[in-house]
Amino acid sequence: MPATRRQASVVRVTRPQQIGTRLPMEHPARPARKPSLAALVLLTGIGPFATDTYIAALPELRRSLHTTATVAQLTMTAFIVGVAAGQLLLGPVSDSRGRRRIVVASSVTFAVLSAVCAVAPNGAVLVAARLGQGIAAGSGVAVGRAMVTDAWRGADAAARFGTIASVTFLGPVLAPAAGGLILAHGTWRTIFVALTVLGAAMAVAVLVGLPETLPRERRHPSGPADAGARMLDLLRDWGFLRHIVVQCLATAGFFTYIGGSSFVLQTSLRISPGTYTIVFATNAAAMAVTAVLFRVLVRRYGAARLRTLGVVAATVAAAGLLVLALADPAGRLPLAAPWALLCLGVGGMGFVYPATTALAQEAGRRAAGTAAALQGGLSFLTGALVTPLTGLLGYDSLLPMALCMTVFFLAASAALLAARRSQAVHSGTS
Repeated sequence: MPATRRQASVVRVTRPQQIGTRLPMEHPARPARKPSLAALVLLTGIGPFATDTYIAALPELRRSLHTTATVAQLTMTAFIVGVAAGQLLLGPVSDSRGRRRIVVASSVTFAVLSAVCAVAPNGAVLVAARLGQGIAAGSGVAVGRAMVTDAWRGADAAARFGTIASVTFLGPVLAPAAGGLILAHGTWRTIFVALTVLGAAMAVAVLVGLPETLPRERRHPSGPADAGARMLDLLRDWGFLRHIVVQCLATAGFFTYIGGSSFVLQTSLRISPGTYTIVFATNAAAMAVTAVLFRVLVRRYGAARLRTLGVVAATVAAAGLLVLALADPAGRLPLAAPWALLCLGVGGMGFVYPATTALAQEAGRRAAGTAAALQGGLSFLTGALVTPLTGLLGYDSLLPMALCMTVFFLAASAALLAARRSQAVHSGTS
């Protein structure tokens, strides 16, 4: 295709709302063969699972490699940074290069680097391998979401996102338990051997179950400048950006809980580590259950309504936690009251995440890989930034964590309300 015609096609694809007619890229033909949902679950769920599997083995890892606790913890930080980078870097690339080659390469890379982790001779090699492992896992998350967007639309796509989310949310619950079971019969290296086997299974599932979902005629121009232009285009589009704003604010509230609940509950409420594990696992299970409910209900009620329900539930729970903290500064109330509120708030996120994913991917369908990269990468970075907040503000009482959660979830509710009003105004003037 000549350069001028090619550029013109990109302009039409990037801003389809400026033209009255519907364009093929805006409503693309679906792939001849649907991706396997099981393969997509493996592809997008292995990142959360691999994050926490060896958390109980960090002390043993430090002694085995004769390194410091900082380096041992850095192996986890490197993986998390890699997951964010993998989404932001390779999601946009898939819009120009296609999906299948990237997910095959990332799956094989994950398996190979898991094996490197298993035989790492020192901390530096392990940190580097974990960074690469995270990039591979992150690219699978972004490109896997894009493949769902390529293959399904509307409520059908939202239902698939609900299924993927329900399995992904179980990762933080199952991973430490699986790691502990492996440690009972092996070492931290055995855990990475198990991740190597899991990565190999993922690579086979991807090869067998994931066809190419982005035909050549629907691909965008390649190159960093083109990828940057697609990112800017989506970030300037309020129809897409409003979903990202809501998700980032809700993620900030959720990660305040993730980063602070262990310290707050064990310090201010004086519960044991074992009890906290039960609390955390129960809340995570509640989020997985609501994600399953999302899949069941989304065709009847729509993703937007269910997201509103999830944000309202999380906001009410956070506000209730704040009232509880103000009424009981000494933490004399039984654990049941804050536990129930936290379970409600975390459970609400089981609606928020798959709904926002479905809505953002639909709004960014013209560049689905870039949309998935921005959605996952920006919310992940937001979570990483707010995680230390409770530690900085104090964890001797419930108040700092409850206050931060309330502020973020109220902001998410306000952003959701503003987005709905702007959409209503736009619909009324169109």
